[in-house]
Amino acid sequence: MAEAFATVAGVASLIDVALRACNVLYDSIRYLKDESELSQRLRRSIQSVESILQSLDDFVALHRQQQASAGLPDSLPDAVNHELISIKAQLDALSTLLPSSRSNNQIRRRAKWVLDRKRVAEVTQRLDSHQNTLILALQSFA
Repeated sequence: MAEAFATVAGVASLIDVALRACNVLYDSIRYLKDESELSQRLRRSIQSVESILQSLDDFVALHRQQQASAGLPDSLPDAVNHELISIKAQLDALSTLLPSSRSNNQIRRRAKWVLDRKRVAEVTQRLDSHQNTLILALQSFA
């Protein structure tokens, strides 16, 4: 599946989807109005991922221009592709654990958050790990 995102255009599309996922997750966290350490850590992690994705999006646009002007194929290293796919998977995992801000049942929403705190912490840790690896992969590429 990593080959499907080997082109810069595919990576750019995945970045866009991941950025939208960050926005949805951030809205869900804000809606909880929970100021626990886990919520704050999760909020910081999502903001950090969003910032990295924005920077990656800018980098991909510049890379695409440079490759086109040089007549080279538009591809990125497999490590970048792999970590971006992994980040998107962790964002998807978080979206299943966090209550939707559109949910009508506030009691169920808060109960779900309390019950899934351990899993949220684990996914947040994996998300942090993938974003650090993505940064390293980009540094080695640039």
